[in-house]
Amino acid sequence: MTNKTLNLGVLDFKALSGDRTFSCYGNVKGNIDHAQDRVVDGAYRDSIAAHKAAGTMPKFFWMHNPWDTPVGTWTGMEEDSKGLYLEGKFANTPKGNELYELYKDGALDSFSIGYRVNDEKWNSQLGCNDLIKIDIREVSAVTFACNEESRLVDIKTRLSDGKTLTKAELRLLLESVPAGLSKRQIERITADYNPSGNTVDIKQLEEFTFFK
Repeated sequence: MTNKTLNLGVLDFKALSGDRTFSCYGNVKGNIDHAQDRVVDGAYRDSIAAHKAAGTMPKFFWMHNPWDTPVGTWTGMEEDSKGLYLEGKFANTPKGNELYELYKDGALDSFSIGYRVNDEKWNSQLGCNDLIKIDIREVSAVTFACNEESRLVDIKTRLSDGKTLTKAELRLLLESVPAGLSKRQIERITADYNPSGNTVDIKQLEEFTFFK
């Protein structure tokens, strides 16, 4: 794991009080990550405005897992000169309290966003994919911020190249959709999938969420 990857994950956790509130950065912008993506200035703004207009916030999960109960709530979100600044509160639950103590002690230090790409453009000068507008679906407490995301980017690249996915890769892609397909639906799709005979169209999967 390179320093550029780590820069997306170790993001200034700061406890605000004794009631499990804290601030952090869910994502930073401007640097090119190991997947050759770069979040550009203004990428989060439309999503933040849409959440504010709807009176919503991204979900707060542990390890991008929508099947488990959320581990807290996000109470504030804005884009500043560094990236996506967040204020949140861990839930008064066994998992929420455990995570809060681990972050305070420095045993955990990473957060990661789950998002959908609304606008992107290849930057030939820098040799990277510029993420111009992204829809922030959830922000997770994670052990390593880019681990799961890198696997998904590899799968997306394989699809774009017209290559066949394994059943395990298809399952991972389907499971990456917060509040999306049920476990039963995923089981049915993967059970019927034959890597030697079926193909998956990237255009049919462009609504899926990828992680940073």
